Amino acid sequence: MQLVVNIIGAGKIGQTIGRLLVENNLAKIAGVCNKTLESAMAAIEFMGDGIVIADIPSLPLADITFITVPDDRISDIGLQISHTSNIKPNSIYVHCSGVLTSDVLAAVKINNVFVASCHPMKSFSDPLIAYKNYPGTYCAMEGDTQASEILTPLFQSFGSQIFSIEKDKKPLYHAAGVFASNYLITLAQQSLNCFTASGVEEKIALQMIIGLMQSALINLKNTLSPTEALTGPIQRGDISTIQKHLAAISDSQQRNLYALLGQFTIPCTTHHLEIKSQLAAALLLEEQ
Repeated sequence: MQLVVNIIGAGKIGQTIGRLLVENNLAKIAGVCNKTLESAMAAIEFMGDGIVIADIPSLPLADITFITVPDDRISDIGLQISHTSNIKPNSIYVHCSGVLTSDVLAAVKINNVFVASCHPMKSFSDPLIAYKNYPGTYCAMEGDTQASEILTPLFQSFGSQIFSIEKDKKPLYHAAGVFASNYLITLAQQSLNCFTASGVEEKIALQMIIGLMQSALINLKNTLSPTEALTGPIQRGDISTIQKHLAAISDSQQRNLYALLGQFTIPCTTHHLEIKSQLAAALLLEEQ
């Protein structure tokens, strides 16, 4: 029998998961509840199934309810659910926050249901792109065993790579994702600032940045080692080039960022201690 699913929160993650379930014939989307009806209708059109439900108490019975709202609303949604009567016994309520644990849904458990959190470590800036490129996405899961036993094969069925995460480690796990994804964009902006200040046209600069980042990621993918993938002046021990860079960067905050990132890059090298010390000294800026 096909699973029946409700979705609370018709944002990018909810839309992506909903479409993956529908396209792979894994579940029927019953109700979609969102703050705005327009967004709920757009989500249903994208997913290809479901009906708009105006409020949480009116949601139909479901085997699994996905709570894909912003983190600061999950607890409140859980409280609202706990006061409804249309809850299927032994059903599952799962949120997709990367930093919050399943404990945030503790209020729901009084209704004889199971709770979990399952966080896909992926950028969801565009649901269609996320949907097309989803297979292979790693997902951190924790929560009630009964929920995990159902959700694990379900998520695996549409291409997820599931692994367990300890509850108290989720904030650190999520911070790792920010370093790898969000701050990559921050670095792209800083690179763009330097390129354009040097006279390179922005359109050309962006293409070079994308090419450089892709090359670095390919190196990392092929070597599976930050040390082996590293290139550039710090890897070469080229102190003169580093000093020229620091002298050329006029913005003090950007110069400090360059130096700080450089200091954190030194441990990725295989230089002898003397060279590492020289690199560290070159990257040690005086107080501004």
